Amino acid sequence: MLRFTFLLLGLLTAATLAAQDANMMRTYLLNELHTAHHSWQERYDSLKTPADIEVYQKERKDFFRQQLGKIWERTPLNPQNVKSFTKGTPGKDAYRVELIIFESAPKFYVTGAMFLPDETKFQAPYPAVLIVCGHANDAKAYPQYQGVAALAATHGLAAFVIDPIDQGERSQRLREDGRPLMQGVAAHNALGPGSILLGRNTATFEVWDMIRALDYLESREDIDGKRLGVTGNSGGGTQTSYIMALDDRVQAAAAHCYLCGLYGKMMTTIGPQDAEQNIFGQAGFGMDHVDYCIMRAPKPTLIGTTTGDFFPVEDAWATARNAQRIFDRLGYSEKMSITEADGPHGWHKTLREATVRWMLRWLADRDEMIFEADYQPSCTAAELRATPRGEVMLIDGARSAFDLNRDYNEELLAVRTAKAANRSDDELREIIREVTGIRKLEDIPAVQGGTIEGEGNGFLNLNGGITTFSIYTFTYLAEDRKIVLPADRHIPNITSTGTVMYLNDKGRVSRTRIMELVKEGKTVLSVDLRGLGQTQGVGATYYNHELFGTDGVDYYFAYLLGKSYVGMRVEDLLAVAREQVQPVEVVADGEVAGLVALHAAALEPALIKSVKLEKPIRSWYDFVKSGSTPYPITNIVHGALLEYDVPDLQRLVK
Repeated sequence: MLRFTFLLLGLLTAATLAAQDANMMRTYLLNELHTAHHSWQERYDSLKTPADIEVYQKERKDFFRQQLGKIWERTPLNPQNVKSFTKGTPGKDAYRVELIIFESAPKFYVTGAMFLPDETKFQAPYPAVLIVCGHANDAKAYPQYQGVAALAATHGLAAFVIDPIDQGERSQRLREDGRPLMQGVAAHNALGPGSILLGRNTATFEVWDMIRALDYLESREDIDGKRLGVTGNSGGGTQTSYIMALDDRVQAAAAHCYLCGLYGKMMTTIGPQDAEQNIFGQAGFGMDHVDYCIMRAPKPTLIGTTTGDFFPVEDAWATARNAQRIFDRLGYSEKMSITEADGPHGWHKTLREATVRWMLRWLADRDEMIFEADYQPSCTAAELRATPRGEVMLIDGARSAFDLNRDYNEELLAVRTAKAANRSDDELREIIREVTGIRKLEDIPAVQGGTIEGEGNGFLNLNGGITTFSIYTFTYLAEDRKIVLPADRHIPNITSTGTVMYLNDKGRVSRTRIMELVKEGKTVLSVDLRGLGQTQGVGATYYNHELFGTDGVDYYFAYLLGKSYVGMRVEDLLAVAREQVQPVEVVADGEVAGLVALHAAALEPALIKSVKLEKPIRSWYDFVKSGSTPYPITNIVHGALLEYDVPDLQRLVK
């Protein structure tokens, strides 16, 4: 039995260091975001001519498409009109509803409701508006969303409301009784990590569904495919922003309760939102919210906001102003506008009316002040159910977003296997650096020693033998003193047999394991890498803490900047290891610590003498294959599986 005792001669805690807390990474990343804002502003200010703007648009469209990753081939939509009915009084407030199911990819079903005008009042082919839903579990049946569709239809526009994944009838994972396992934000965030490893995003699925929905509208004889618009609120405002920027078929757009900015108040208050609302590297590259408007300029674009929105109203107005300046320079001032409603976040009546007026003006050449009647007929959720049993995944042969990711996962395994046969170790190392953002050792800033917070000594008693040691608690300062790395150094009072760096997912907590190493005559340096131990981030619970850990908010801050947590932590480890008197051994306990240690040893074998993993490290391939099992989100590296996986690291470490 190993027993140990500390005889403290000083304070053995670094808790008094103000910088060492859960806000450290947030502060660091916000400063990085501030720097990125300056770069974006300089680029925006350079847009003086239509030619300048055209180059800027192409840069951002190309970047956006690349960051969404590989999408699917256009396969047959196989649309089904499963039911139709009429609401309201013909000749007065009537509209017709068709319940539609189509396949945006083979057996990947999309449910929707087509709201069509009264044929006795309006003649086909109709201009059409695609309506995409925010985070309401009812989706197309939610009163605000079907309300816009009904208002459009009663004034001569067709409106197609579709359910996003994990809302309405499109839950991607079901319990044994057929009920959704999770919905909305939680489900979107659960899909995010596996998609990210494949170079995709939860948004990739939403964008593809919208592209195929527009394909469906174009295919209908009663729809004028040259006069298509898109609108949505909240999460639907996000989707609208994406598709209006990427698809030239969108002639008119109205994005509500989302567009504000990545460089403004939102990031200092509520921070990054759910998985599909964060595009990898967009803040670092310089693709702000206003750029969704600029990418489509000068096509008609309306921004909607509310006085009490948690997407800050003042930033929405700043976004509108920045967009307006570009539309002005192109000579189309009247095609950019903003409207504001009183009240909290939501698609209020004022915004609904403004939306339909905007679409009538730009799609139907009708500039009319229409109003939503209090008696406008609406549908029940049951009436708008398109699937036989209420969920697409209960259709025989249905495939989920997780299944589509598994398909790509298998494809990439074959690609990586083929690449490995022709790659040298050094070539693989350079690819790993490129994917993770890990710099070469000589380019990583040196760490500086901080204040020693405590010192002491102790003794170990093992079967009657006593070993004494000294202990020092101090800090390393990394990234030009912006990052604090708390550390303990345990020095045996015998000739040291080498230095071991001990890393643990929970921080510097495993005294028993450290003492075992000291008993072996090792000098043990236990370090909290950034975001671990004392600087562990604790963010919003909508980044499911049980599944992915507590630091989802900080992870997505870094994600928006194009930084990987793996890369940043590896640089911490290498910078500290370089300060030791000889190559170090690394003992890593946990999946986070283990993945960092493997990367460090794979890239700098001359510095890291050996790695001992206290726990097995799962491959990224296995994680994607499993669907969504508990896994540290900070271990997720965007696009990693396009090039390498954990077994490749283990091969390099040997």
